[in-house]
Amino acid sequence: MRFTLQPIFGWPATIAVIVVVLAVTAALALRAHRQAPDVDSTAVDWTRRCAVSAVICLMMLGPSTMVQSTTRAVSATDVVIALDVTGSMAVDDASYPGTGGEKMTRITAASYVVSDLTKLYPDSSFAALSFGGDSSTLGLPLTPDVSAVTSWVDDLYTEPTGVSSGSNPSAPLDGLTTVLSDMRSQHQNDRIVLYYISDGEQTADGQRNSFSALRAYVDDAVVVGVGSDDGGTVPQLRSGLRAGDSYPDGTTWVTDPDTGQPGVSKRDSATLSAIADELSGVYQAVDASSAVQYPASGQSQQDYQLVRVEKQVNSTNPIVWPFAAVLAALLLWEAIAHARTSRRLL
Repeated sequence: MRFTLQPIFGWPATIAVIVVVLAVTAALALRAHRQAPDVDSTAVDWTRRCAVSAVICLMMLGPSTMVQSTTRAVSATDVVIALDVTGSMAVDDASYPGTGGEKMTRITAASYVVSDLTKLYPDSSFAALSFGGDSSTLGLPLTPDVSAVTSWVDDLYTEPTGVSSGSNPSAPLDGLTTVLSDMRSQHQNDRIVLYYISDGEQTADGQRNSFSALRAYVDDAVVVGVGSDDGGTVPQLRSGLRAGDSYPDGTTWVTDPDTGQPGVSKRDSATLSAIADELSGVYQAVDASSAVQYPASGQSQQDYQLVRVEKQVNSTNPIVWPFAAVLAALLLWEAIAHARTSRRLL
């Protein structure tokens, strides 16, 4: 703790006011001294009035004590989910632990992944976006409401394969850049973890863009691969498919123009691993025996749930009451002296 001054009007204005107050007080005291004994005020009266002016000037200088303290900020982890909803996510070659080993669509496996994420990161906040062939949609702004995350993934539909223009794994890059940069600027002390869920397949023309720019915003990243390396046939759908939905009756399959046979879509682990490397993260392929995990093995939820930030904070505490008490006593003395003088004059 140390003593300091915090002028109430700022240094220039406060000094100017103090000079005026002291100058007026000195001028009136000097005039009274020159006119003595023809005036009623005495030397004691003007000594008291000079003391009043001095106390007022001292209070305007804002005497304060400065105290240095250490604050600890505790903030939750922010989990950002990017989920692929391209037509190939309707392929039923995926599996996930705890489901009896049955085959399911990739979008269904992705919904199990999202459900497990809400359990891996309790008391955290979540943001989620879905991406199709060439664009992404922020479906869930940052929220601690787990039920909102569940509702979001349950309401997702895959893109109709009958009108799909192809898929590009880097489709969510622009959307993720916007979401993550805003999140980092608004929640500087939070730990941001990105989960990118996809089959990694690219069928659109053009090259995939790098995800390396996102490293500036995330603390950890996990690329989750759904589907299988063996792959499955792609259903020809005029409308999208939700997690848990079955194929409609009479479903046909997308034909490979090169072979004339039903086309096979496979999980592209090589592409997903490359994206994980660009994010300085890890790649996790989920199947009947492997569920989604934390970014680094051996770490617990506390490593991601809580972030402690310590910093030194200087706070100033104005010293008011001692000077106010002295000023009140001087003004009371002045009032009593004025009353006595008035009675004498009567």
